[in-house]
Amino acid sequence: MKEWEEENHNLNARAKTSILVVRMTPEQLRTSQGEGWDYQGIVAYSKICTHVGCPIALYEHRTHHLLCPCHQSTFDLADSGNVVFGPAARRLPQLPLGVDEEGYLVALSDFQEPVGPSFWERG
Repeated sequence: MKEWEEENHNLNARAKTSILVVRMTPEQLRTSQGEGWDYQGIVAYSKICTHVGCPIALYEHRTHHLLCPCHQSTFDLADSGNVVFGPAARRLPQLPLGVDEEGYLVALSDFQEPVGPSFWERG
């Protein structure tokens, strides 16, 4: 694979990831989940809409809202991924974050809530 093809492949792979990581100031966070869900203002959420499972990545920096392009469900990433508009019935699942002994940002566990819409098969 040529260098430019490899670089393009890596960009495509990153675009398909199902997790969104955002950094904001700790003062901007209004999380209701308690300790351990962010690390110094860095939060991580599923990018799979809880309405019908569309991939979402339209992030508005000033409001910290994430918009689903399929049916316009809007989630507030500064407030635990809660739904602020649209047909989604539940918030985006969030990963608890921390730093390992080598200083890397890591997920402390898996998602505590189901990822994707409620009608997806669980099991």
